[in-house]
Amino acid sequence: LNSSVQTKYFCEPKIDGAAVSLTYLNGILEIGATRGDGETGENITSNVRTINSIPLKLIGLKDIPEVLEVRGEIFMPKDEFARLNKLQEKDGNKLFSNPRNAASGSLRQLDPKITKTRPLHFFAHGVGIIQGISFSSQEEIFKKFKSWGLPVNPLNAIANNLHDCIKYFEKIDKNRESLNYEIDGVVYKVNNLDDQNKIGEIARSPRWAIARKFPAQEEVTTLTDVEFQVGRTGALTPVARLEPVFVGGVTVSNATLHNMDEGERLDVHIGDQVIIR
Repeated sequence: LNSSVQTKYFCEPKIDGAAVSLTYLNGILEIGATRGDGETGENITSNVRTINSIPLKLIGLKDIPEVLEVRGEIFMPKDEFARLNKLQEKDGNKLFSNPRNAASGSLRQLDPKITKTRPLHFFAHGVGIIQGISFSSQEEIFKKFKSWGLPVNPLNAIANNLHDCIKYFEKIDKNRESLNYEIDGVVYKVNNLDDQNKIGEIARSPRWAIARKFPAQEEVTTLTDVEFQVGRTGALTPVARLEPVFVGGVTVSNATLHNMDEGERLDVHIGDQVIIR
């Protein structure tokens, strides 16, 4: 890195939704896919086309790239999620456990007409394959996104140093509950793209970006029983049965006990109070 220039960081709220990749050819949306394992995902093009905040055609004439892969997050706002669950309950259907699962399930509907009825939204947060245009920074990418009609999070910000990064995290954490969408932390990215290339990546994970998660949500419940399950290979796995407890957007009533040594170290007994994180 250039030691004579202060490294700047691009800061974003980390949306807790469904990661997707949108491919535009000459400004026209051609492919929508889930991120999958980072190399292979599901084709959800028909469903993506029903989401109002995703443009089917980019705005602009002169600077539209030949190929543009936009990476981002599809999510369901909290108030819309509550309304959807009321409708589910009214119709006698199963309730969704949290907005992330509702968004992910809506994207995987076989009938795009069902997806269209779901209140899904999209924020762009990065690029993949790109041909026909070049960028110098994350900040420039996001400005172009806005000019092309791609929605970006208005809380994104530039931090001039690590101290500013910490202040950004504290501000987002303080205002987290007032946001109308779920987030589970923030993401810091080195702003300069040349610096990003120098820093590099490992196993599809960039060294130039890092997520800072909020502290894990915890709840206390009671261990009511331990049962043993027999796997396909004959391996025995102990499973804790718990008094159901709501934590992190889901109700937990079972927990696999993989590490017997840790169980013995903690001297766990039926009837004990345990922390679910």
